[in-house]
Amino acid sequence: MNSGFIRLALALTLTSISTVALASGTIVASGDEWTLSDAAYDAPYASGTQAFVNDLAITFAGSDYLFLTGNGNVPQTALGMAAAQFESLGKTIRYSTAFDPVAAAAYDAVFIFGQFLNTSLVGDFVHNGGSAYVSLGGGWWGTAAAEAAAWNPVLNQFGLSAGDRWFPTTAFTSAIVTVGPTDALIWGYGQSVEKTSPDASSQSYVRGHFGDGQIVGLVGASRPLGVPVVAGVPEPATWTLLIAGFGLAGLSVRRRRALAAV
Repeated sequence: MNSGFIRLALALTLTSISTVALASGTIVASGDEWTLSDAAYDAPYASGTQAFVNDLAITFAGSDYLFLTGNGNVPQTALGMAAAQFESLGKTIRYSTAFDPVAAAAYDAVFIFGQFLNTSLVGDFVHNGGSAYVSLGGGWWGTAAAEAAAWNPVLNQFGLSAGDRWFPTTAFTSAIVTVGPTDALIWGYGQSVEKTSPDASSQSYVRGHFGDGQIVGLVGASRPLGVPVVAGVPEPATWTLLIAGFGLAGLSVRRRRALAAV
């Protein structure tokens, strides 16, 4: 058998394995950083927050989560309730004050609570198979429009888009949820998160209003939430290529052994 053909088959096989391993992870974008804070576990938000966290745990799966705590608005001391709920669901929570993509790759999901950081690093992290929960509405870019401009180049890659204005107009309030696994979420000057287009594969996962009747996206996701991530599962066509590649390699080994015996 032509050795060049075998090398080509093996190269394609290894490329397929690499493609499977580097499939994009999941990004979930919330329009406000207070949604998972300790304040979110007060009435009337508590039951809604707990349902939301349960769904995130299913979506990101795994057992090791990293909380970034570099946001002065929602410091580590304000994340104890969410950490405790995740731990009750079998997750281990670690903390960091900065986003390091290399270190973050060791975790099943990274939670970013409105920090001022290099957003493109987050996009690369998710494209390389990492999963991230991203909170907007932190105000570190000065205005809602500036924050949207900083995040949308990344979010748009995953079928999501942040709005350019903050709402509501008065401090903290209950977002009345109309679509999603929850009934109410705490909200403080956050912004909308919508699909980039109706036919995008992403989803405007949690939708609601603030008593004004205008339904907006509150949380968006690059893939369906509530469905566990199964990493590294090849498509049927990839399985065919893998089997063919390994079969050719095995045939080559057997032939060489036969020639050596002769």
